[in-house]
Amino acid sequence: MTIAWKPVEPAYKTYLQLIVLIDMSILALIAIGLYLFSPSTNWLPNPLWLGIPWAVLTLFFGLFWSSRRFQFTAYASTDVSMHLRRGALWRLTRAVPLNRIQHVEVRQGFIERLLGLAHLTLYTAGSGGADLSIPGLKLATAEAMKAELVNTIAAEPVSDANDD
Repeated sequence: MTIAWKPVEPAYKTYLQLIVLIDMSILALIAIGLYLFSPSTNWLPNPLWLGIPWAVLTLFFGLFWSSRRFQFTAYASTDVSMHLRRGALWRLTRAVPLNRIQHVEVRQGFIERLLGLAHLTLYTAGSGGADLSIPGLKLATAEAMKAELVNTIAAEPVSDANDD
């Protein structure tokens, strides 16, 4: 069976880049705070020696890592399962059988709402958390996929445990 992979929305790349920028800014603020409010700064290196590697790392993660992760993030739906493929350096492919799905959610964080994105989260029987979370979907697409999955799940025959 051939899986027809669908790419995520192009705005997901922007989302990944913004997340990198926010994370690196927080690290920079911590480093600046450490430098400014440390009682003795003679043990700290020159701020230039911290700033240049920080800028290089920010550019690397913001441009290279985000682009690679976006490029390899895709999802697919078959008659029997949902699939997710992702990874910037390490690749991950996950599949969740439709007959194991018990709960489906559409989630949006603050930045996702700004970009019109959402992610579809699937929960299966016997798991403590989400088993599959498909990021980078348009909100309308995520809602449509959720409705389709709920209808598919509801139409499945329920097996009776007492059928011996």
